[in-house]
Amino acid sequence: MARKYKEIFVNELTDRLRANGNFILTDYQGLNVQEITELREKMHKMGCEFKVVKNTLARLALKNLNLENLTEYLQGPTAIALETSDIISPTKALVDFSRQHEKLRIKAGFLEGHVILAKEVENLAELPSKEVLVAQLCRGLETPIVRLCGVLQGVIRNLIAVLDGIRKKRAESESTKEE
Repeated sequence: MARKYKEIFVNELTDRLRANGNFILTDYQGLNVQEITELREKMHKMGCEFKVVKNTLARLALKNLNLENLTEYLQGPTAIALETSDIISPTKALVDFSRQHEKLRIKAGFLEGHVILAKEVENLAELPSKEVLVAQLCRGLETPIVRLCGVLQGVIRNLIAVLDGIRKKRAESESTKEE
C-alpha cells in the first residue's frame, strides 16, 4: 500500500474509532474466509463493523487518539469490531462467535473511555440486551408506584368501611328511636 493510501486509511480509522467510541480488538488467526465473512455479516446486521487492520496502521490510529496503552494488544493478526449505539448486542454476537470458533480470540476492548480486558468483554456479553435492561428498569420504577397505589386503595377502603359503619349505626339508632 502506498504511503498516501496508508495515511488516508489511518485518518479514516482514527475518525471511525473517535466517532464510535467503543471497539473490540480481536485475533482472527486461523479463521477461513467463509468464517470471517459469516462474522462480518452477523456484525453488520447489528450495526457493527468488523475490520481487519494492519497493526502498524492501527498503532498510528490509536496514537492519534492518545490510546497508546492499547498498542500492547496489537500482536499477531488483528481485527477491530467497531460498535455503534448498542454495545451489548454486537459484543454478545462476537463472544458467541468466538465460543463457536475457538480461533477467534478477543484481545481487549475500549468502552466509554476505558480499556477493558478480554474477560471483561466476555462479562459484558453476559449482560441482558438494552431492551431487557430498559424493561427491568421500568419494572423497578413501577414497583414502588404500584405499592403506593395499593396503600392508598387500602386507606380508601378503610375510610369507606368506617363511613359505612357510621351509616349503619345511625340507621340502627334512628330505627330504635322510631320504635
